[in-house]
Amino acid sequence: MTIAFATHTVPELIFARGSFDRLPRRAAAYGTNVLLIGDAYLQNHPSLLKEVSDKLIVAGLRVDHVSARGKQTQEASRKITNTYDLEQYDCVISLGGGRAIDTGKLVAKSCPHIAVPTTAGSGAPMNGVIFGGAEAVEETFNSFLVPDLVIGDPAFIDEMDRDDFAARALTVLMLLGEAYVSPKASVLSDALVWSGLEAFVRGFVRGVEGDPQGRDDVFYASLMAGVGTGQAGFGLTHRYGAIVEQKTGLTYAQACATVCAETTDLQLQLLADLFPDHAAMDKYALIGELIAERPFEDREEAYASLVGTLRRWVARLNLSKISLKETALTGICRTIERDWDETVLPIHPDLNDLETPLLRRLL
Repeated sequence: MTIAFATHTVPELIFARGSFDRLPRRAAAYGTNVLLIGDAYLQNHPSLLKEVSDKLIVAGLRVDHVSARGKQTQEASRKITNTYDLEQYDCVISLGGGRAIDTGKLVAKSCPHIAVPTTAGSGAPMNGVIFGGAEAVEETFNSFLVPDLVIGDPAFIDEMDRDDFAARALTVLMLLGEAYVSPKASVLSDALVWSGLEAFVRGFVRGVEGDPQGRDDVFYASLMAGVGTGQAGFGLTHRYGAIVEQKTGLTYAQACATVCAETTDLQLQLLADLFPDHAAMDKYALIGELIAERPFEDREEAYASLVGTLRRWVARLNLSKISLKETALTGICRTIERDWDETVLPIHPDLNDLETPLLRRLL
């Protein structure tokens, strides 16, 4: 008997090197007036802004460009909607990282939305989730926020700095893993998330070394992470990353990556103590075997291998540590505890539990 499940909307996806060239034709199908939303990525790559604007203009489109500024997605979208009359536009294009794409989701609403991710990270284009409220942990999901089309061209990350790529890739791994073990996961989300985990394993080390095929695999994995979190929710790593980004100079990816091993260790310990027979335990063992590329005699070996491998990667990559005073951790952990979602992970850590991964990664 097939297991019953429900699924959320996912966008049309074009994934291929060179797919960026299809943008003008696909945008023109909606009309002639385009609002192009960028973020820090476009500000740092002015030649790309000129390239995409020229492509759209040559295709007969009129383009207005605006930048999503600041760390608060809701604030960025309000500034844009207060300045521009969205009824005058036939299409919204969000080009950049998660800030541009999440802002595009809120701005577009009933207007067609094409998302063009230029980074590998949270997989924001692939779901209708917005996060980044006053404390960066508020999340909103609505089907109408899902982009109509995602153009996934992995060539965007070919020149990404090694350290930035490594942090983003480890964030992708954690989002995939936590979506996979979530009680909200379904047979459909598991299939796509597992394909993302397989792609991560193929591509991570090669991608860190700058190999384009390895980076293609991680870019694909990031999009599947977006499917997974949209279907099964965000886990603890995301909670840490979102708040630490707000409180420190670290990016979301750096914050997620630096705690990846310790967060995994904490969740495994709590699950083993409270729910040793939970399906998540078997799934964590499968992830451990996949990353090790070998089977294990028992689950404990798989868990130890998983955590050990993550710790080695964190150490060898010399990932950034968290610059906070210990006294600041209590407030962060109280926010996480207050908003804990037991439908994503069936444990409820106390403050001491939640502080442990952060303490282990303090400067």
